[in-house]
Amino acid sequence: MPTTVKAKVLPLGGIINIRMTNHTLTIGGVKFCRVSSREQEETGYSLDAQDKVLSEYAEKNRIDIRKAFRISESASGKQERKTFSEMMTYVRRNRVRNIIVETTDRLTRNFADVPDIDKWVMGDERNQIHLVKEGCILHKNSKSHEWFMWRVKVATAEYYVRLLSENVKKGQKQKIAEGWLPSRPRLGYKSVGEKRHKKHVPHPAIARHIRSAFEYYNSGDYSLKRLEHLLYDAGLRGQNGGRLHASRIHRLLSDPFYCGFMRWKGQIYPGKHEPLVSKRLFDSVQKKLKRPTKTPYYVKHNPVFKGKIRCLHCDGLVTWYLKKGNFYGHCYNHGASRKCSHKTCMRQERVEEQLFPIFECIAPKNEAMLQYISAVQKDMRAEAQKGDEREHLRLEKLLVKARKSREKYYEAKINREVPAEYCDQKIAELNTEEAMLESSLANATTADEEKQEAQRLLYQLAFQVAEIYQRGTTEEKQDLLAILFTNFKQDGRKIIVEYTPAGAHLMKWMPRLNQHYELHKTRIKYDSNGEILSPYPVLLAWQCELRNLDWMEIFPVPEWTINLVRKMLRPE
Repeated sequence: MPTTVKAKVLPLGGIINIRMTNHTLTIGGVKFCRVSSREQEETGYSLDAQDKVLSEYAEKNRIDIRKAFRISESASGKQERKTFSEMMTYVRRNRVRNIIVETTDRLTRNFADVPDIDKWVMGDERNQIHLVKEGCILHKNSKSHEWFMWRVKVATAEYYVRLLSENVKKGQKQKIAEGWLPSRPRLGYKSVGEKRHKKHVPHPAIARHIRSAFEYYNSGDYSLKRLEHLLYDAGLRGQNGGRLHASRIHRLLSDPFYCGFMRWKGQIYPGKHEPLVSKRLFDSVQKKLKRPTKTPYYVKHNPVFKGKIRCLHCDGLVTWYLKKGNFYGHCYNHGASRKCSHKTCMRQERVEEQLFPIFECIAPKNEAMLQYISAVQKDMRAEAQKGDEREHLRLEKLLVKARKSREKYYEAKINREVPAEYCDQKIAELNTEEAMLESSLANATTADEEKQEAQRLLYQLAFQVAEIYQRGTTEEKQDLLAILFTNFKQDGRKIIVEYTPAGAHLMKWMPRLNQHYELHKTRIKYDSNGEILSPYPVLLAWQCELRNLDWMEIFPVPEWTINLVRKMLRPE
């Protein structure tokens, strides 16, 4: 025979207690926790702290928590709205009667959510919202002043959000006007300085990978997909620790931040941060990213001049095919190139034959010529080193001055000689200045070493260029061509070349140096400082240009190019 059950509804915060012998059954509810900023996280408003308060309240009032919904400080507006909608869907679908939150502004901060909440509350007398810290339970039969205060608190929360948004936007505009990006640092950079005064400086371990990515893609031999695998093998990871996919690399290569500019809200602004690549290299990469011809990736055949030669007359790309063990190429049979009247089929070896005279032209004629160039470069390095030492000394003095000033502000703050807020501001500025001086000092040392190494290796590469090309693999030949040439044009059976800054420098000076060195070598003289004097204007002009040459233009990203040349000069 079934047991008789007596049920009685008690007004205990909307909880329905069903008395059955000595047991009390409760109805269900959900918890809703929200943290809007990192400051709240650090001052007792953390999600765990809110969750504890709501759990104690639910236990005290015998509410069975069916599910908890949480919004972290890092969530976007869309994510917040999505979580709120999921909660409302859940309570309707599962007929949950209680929503428990700390305060009104933890539940909603805009009137867009209010109709949804009102509809749920007014839909059933048992539906209730528990505002724990406000000591209020909102339900269908709440008094008019409770509903009025609910609207006032929502309006206050919305006003606070809008005011906060205005202040944030004002701060962002001010930071952009000062030349700094008001967001987290880009990949390859790190933040330095105190809170609200942070600035971005190159990351010592990651910046070199970003420079390499631009240099690799600029060579024209690497697609985004191939670059993805290459950078992953080199150890580059995203900010979340994962692989950089091709789409992410495309955005990285398109970001003007890396050449000293900032893109914000669709506008470009000049930045004060240290660029990782030159504007010239960045612009070159943009042209390759937007060109209609895709960069070669995985194909069955890999000719040396794949994607490198265009027809002079129709501007069609020369495509290659394999026939009887040899590669043949002509401008492709599509679009305007289909009817090109100058279409000529050329064998790959015939193209290479036209490069060897160029190799001979840009190479020092013998070991003695190379040794003379090395001697001149050595004298110039010694001269430049004196100027570099002066620059290093200047930076070190500024660094010492910044550290002493910071110590004075610390002492003034402790002794209460100056307002603490002013001291904190100056200390933050000096911390940022110290980090930037340290970065400049380290980068200046690296740049000096790279410049000297680039000077030395360029002429050694020119001296062995023909030998390196003959013994190299297809990939090595493509890398060598990328260092010396930018483009090739086919005019019938003739190939016209366009030079990189490195190739143009060698082509300009090596034929003249080879011609005048024989006359000069028997009449070498030295000045009072032991430096070589040249009686011939050509050699003097060359030395003058060599001294003033911008080696960052010759090798836009010297680290990758220098390592590549070293590998070519010392084959395994």
